[in-house]
Amino acid sequence: MTSVEEHQKNIKQFLDDINEKIRAGLLLDRQKIIAFSASEAAANLLEYYLHKKQLVQAGFRVNHRYFTSERKAESYFSFPFSKKQEIIKLLIKQEEYRDILCYGKEKEIKKVQEAIDNLTKLKQLIIEELGEEI
Repeated sequence: MTSVEEHQKNIKQFLDDINEKIRAGLLLDRQKIIAFSASEAAANLLEYYLHKKQLVQAGFRVNHRYFTSERKAESYFSFPFSKKQEIIKLLIKQEEYRDILCYGKEKEIKKVQEAIDNLTKLKQLIIEELGEEI
């Protein structure tokens, strides 16, 4: 069972990993790792948010595969929560970036940066909704 504190730790580790790649100038060379970390960070951000808002019970898990489509996401998150459509949209986009960057040939650096920017938008939205840093 993942606690709120564990989600915070996981989020920090994934974001630190991405930031290390940015500082080292490895966006292009490590795009698959960045895409994986961004996707996992996004899933943990949603879990953290839902737990903090007490919308799910302890043990509830978010899988990145829930966001392969809007219909699929809605089937897992049929309950209401603030900014739901915007959050779901960002998570679906993050899953798209994961697929684009993790599979097939190397993509241009612009796509890697877009994946990071999307994650940053999601993080900022959740921070605003919770009224606290993560």
